[in-house]
Amino acid sequence: MNLTMRLKLSMLDGIRHSRVMRGLAAWMCLARAWASPDVARCGALLTRALELSDSFRVLDGANALLARRAPVGDVMLWSKVVSSQPRYARALREDKTLSRSIVLKAPGAGGEKGVLLMTFEYNWARLLLGIPDEEFHWIDEEYDLVFSASWSATDYAVLALAASKVRGTVFVQSCNYEEVARIERFHPRLKCLPTLPCDWINPVLYQPKPFADRTKDIVMVANWGEFKRHWDLFRALAQLPPGLKVVLIGQKEGGRDKEFIRRLAREFGARQELEIHESIPIHAVAAHQCDAKVSVIMSRREGCCVAAVESLFAGCALAMRADAHVGPLAYINEQTGARLRPGRIAEDLSSLLGRAGQLHPREWAVKNLACHVSHAKVNAVLRDETLRAGRPWTRDIVLPQWRPHPTFASRDEQEAMRPAYDELHAKWPHVFSPDLWSESWR
Repeated sequence: MNLTMRLKLSMLDGIRHSRVMRGLAAWMCLARAWASPDVARCGALLTRALELSDSFRVLDGANALLARRAPVGDVMLWSKVVSSQPRYARALREDKTLSRSIVLKAPGAGGEKGVLLMTFEYNWARLLLGIPDEEFHWIDEEYDLVFSASWSATDYAVLALAASKVRGTVFVQSCNYEEVARIERFHPRLKCLPTLPCDWINPVLYQPKPFADRTKDIVMVANWGEFKRHWDLFRALAQLPPGLKVVLIGQKEGGRDKEFIRRLAREFGARQELEIHESIPIHAVAAHQCDAKVSVIMSRREGCCVAAVESLFAGCALAMRADAHVGPLAYINEQTGARLRPGRIAEDLSSLLGRAGQLHPREWAVKNLACHVSHAKVNAVLRDETLRAGRPWTRDIVLPQWRPHPTFASRDEQEAMRPAYDELHAKWPHVFSPDLWSESWR
C-alpha cells in the first residue's frame, strides 16, 4: 500500500469518526423527518438522529418532533419502524429465537416478577416483534425486562417500541456511560443500570502469570472487521522495536480473514513477526491474555468491548485511543493502563510497555468490575424499583457471568431456572428455543 493510499485511509477514517460530520448527519435526519409525510419514515429518521448526535439541542428537537409526529406509545407504528429496518431483516428472517439472553429471576407468588436480560439489539427486536401484541401483557406482568446494548449509540427505535409495549420501567444496560443521560432523556420510563455489559467477568476464569514470566508484549483481541482498526496498531508497530512479541486474536468479519490482516500489517510496515490466531476457544483467548503485558484496543467507536475488560482480569495493562467512544475507556486510570494520544500512539505504547509491570489492572478490576460487584449493584436497582412500585421482592437475581456472553455462574442456580425457561418455551416456542437454558451463547 503506497503512501497516498495510507493517507487516504487515514483521512476517510477521520471523516467517519468526526463528531462534526455525525452532527451534520443528525441535522439532515431532522430536516428530512420534518419534511417527510410518512409517519413511520419520520420516526425512523428521528431515532437515527438521536443515535448520531451528541448535542442535547438536537436530542430535544428530535424528541419534540417525535411527540408530535410519531409518539412513543403507538405500538403499531414502532413495530412497523423496527421491522422495516435492514439491520434486523436477516436476524428476523433466519432465526426468530432469542440468543445471548438469560433469565436472572423466575416469577414468584403474589405478583413477584421475574427478570429477563437480553443482549444485542436484534434480540430486543426478536422479543418485541415475536410475541403478538395481544399476548405481550403476560410477559409484561410476569417479567421485568433488561435490554443490554451491544453498541453506542444504541437503537432508539427499538427502545421506542419497548417503551410502547411495556407498561412499567424498561431497564437498559448501556454500552457507554456517556449515553446514559441521552437514553433516560428519551423516555421517562427508560432507566439505565449502573453497569456496562462488560462488567460481568468472573475473576476465577483468569489465572494471570506473574509479570516477569509473561512471554508476549502486546495482545489485541478483536474481530477482523474494519471498525476494529488494526491498521492503526500496525502503523505504530512500524515505529517500535522489531523484536516485540505481538499476538492478534480474531475471527472473520466483513469478508476479512487472518491472511487479510497479515497483508495489512505488511502494507503498513509492521516489523514484528506477528502471531495470529483465528476463531480459537474462549479459554485459549484467556490464556494468551494472561501471558501478555499490554492489551490494545484501537476502535474509535463500538460497544462495550468485553475483551478490554477481560484483559484487565488477565492482568494486562490496557491501552485504548484517548478519543475512543468505547465504554471501557472509562476504566483506564493510573492503575490499569494508558489512553493513547492520536498522533503519538507508538510513543505512548512504548511508555506503557516500560511501566506495565508497576500497574495493578487485575486488582482494580476485581474490586470494581467483577460479576459479584455488578450483581450487587444491579440487584439493588431492580429491588428498589420493585419496592417503589409496591410489588413484592423476596428473592434476589441469580449471579450471571459473561463468557463472553451471558451464562450462569452457578450450575445450581441454572438448574433452578429451568422451569421458567420451560414455561417460556411452551408459550412462545418460536421466540424461546428449547436449548436457550443451556446454550444462551448461540
